[in-house]
Amino acid sequence: MSDDHGHKILAPTTVRFCPLCSAALVRSPVPPDQREQAVCPSCEFVFYLNPKVVAGTIPEQDGRLLLTRRSINPGRGLWTFPGGFVDFGETVTDAAVRETFEETGLSVDLTGLLNVYSYPGSPVIIVYTATVRGGTLTPCAENDRLEWLPPTEIPWNQLAFDSTREALREWTGRKGLTPKG
Repeated sequence: MSDDHGHKILAPTTVRFCPLCSAALVRSPVPPDQREQAVCPSCEFVFYLNPKVVAGTIPEQDGRLLLTRRSINPGRGLWTFPGGFVDFGETVTDAAVRETFEETGLSVDLTGLLNVYSYPGSPVIIVYTATVRGGTLTPCAENDRLEWLPPTEIPWNQLAFDSTREALREWTGRKGLTPKG
């Protein structure tokens, strides 16, 4: 199975072998809800395919927020806030701070949880508000532009993801502004 850009993706239909013993998996109902899962007939391992978790921040400074323009797919050429996948063994808050530094060169302090966004077939996106405490604004391989924008200049029609749009709507609403997007 491939995504819209031709990249192979992990999905219930693409999981074929047991990660523990390498036997071919079969689809079988699993208690207690009897939902069909990939099950190993040899070692009885159940391969539950769960969504990945993304941690992101909306960095704020002097009444402006920081947006990044993506230079990779998905969303190449569109705007979002810093964020990325949570690594195994890492807390969500640590991932949010790490991803912000990796994508912007800025160290941030998290100031609160904005919200959690979830869509079928997509990662769970956890977004925090943040303030900058240091660093040098520097793009990375995943973005080609970083912009500090007042909330009135958010490029609503050029945002990369539904979660970006929803989070920025919520963020502007908390600031007492009426979002345009």
